[in-house]
Amino acid sequence: MNSSATIRLHIGNAIPPGNENATNDIIALWQEMAGYFTQRHFVSRHDTDIRSEARPYQITLNISQLLQTLKDAVSESGSFALHRQAHVDNADITLGGDLTVTITSKNRELAEEESYQVATAFIQQLIMAANIACPGSMQILDARFVGEGAHRYEAQHYDAKTFHGAHKAAVENNWPKLEKPSFEKVWDWLESCEVSQTYTAIKNINKVLFTLLKVAEQRHDYSARTVLLIMYQIEMLLDCRQSNSLDLIRDRTRLILGDIPEAADCLRELYEVRYQLFMGAHPVHPPPLICHTTESALREQLAQHNSAVESGTALVLKLLQDLIAHNAYGYSFTQSFTRN
Repeated sequence: MNSSATIRLHIGNAIPPGNENATNDIIALWQEMAGYFTQRHFVSRHDTDIRSEARPYQITLNISQLLQTLKDAVSESGSFALHRQAHVDNADITLGGDLTVTITSKNRELAEEESYQVATAFIQQLIMAANIACPGSMQILDARFVGEGAHRYEAQHYDAKTFHGAHKAAVENNWPKLEKPSFEKVWDWLESCEVSQTYTAIKNINKVLFTLLKVAEQRHDYSARTVLLIMYQIEMLLDCRQSNSLDLIRDRTRLILGDIPEAADCLRELYEVRYQLFMGAHPVHPPPLICHTTESALREQLAQHNSAVESGTALVLKLLQDLIAHNAYGYSFTQSFTRN
């Protein structure tokens, strides 16, 4: 006997930033996602006990209401950026909607908390997949679960802003060249990483992917904490966690992606900020008020590392896209020498 549960998530702010070109790319990705999840096999962690084995489920995703919101934004305003700006002056303009995740378990009754655990693992993987396939394409802000028993669970929030900034930096610097892998290819690769099944990341690639979610949790404040997350991902991807490794990181980046243009070389700033933080020499700010003027105000504030964070995130996304393209999960670097 099958058991099913439907989890409804209301997202008050689902429209990511984006000019006309980015808007079209994002809608194309959402259309791809809309038809992808119908009774799709999904193996997931299901509780907080790390000793528990992951279980198989069937997942059906309905994002039709949110997709219609995205399409309406284009028809009403021309782009997501213009629609978000229009919302500043008109609270009646819609930025969100509902998505529903239906979870089916075979031959076993689904407990309420289990269904929310599985839905959360699925939504986390959805955030990863969407923002790797099309950086800045999915955000979940001002969100809450809706329905009977939903008050017992708190929805997680993820911003698209850092990924959007990464894509913009990559275009402006003409490096790295971010690709447009299909959503299906990215999702299949994430499945092969077993990221949804993992309670504690042991493999380097899953450490990077979980940290990608931590980056998505950051809002407008590009502080030293965000720099730590970006630097950690780069070092894990390039298998370079030893101290004083800046030159090695740069060399390995060049081996994979070619020469780094000066405008895109964020590595020294990331490295120096981390050092200053550990030495206690870095300024610390309280969390800012988040509103429509926050971004421009923070860009002028001391100890904001916008270009470094955005270029560093672009590098992380490019390395992940490269691994996906080659169906790989990490890089191996060999050393050789000759006698003269």
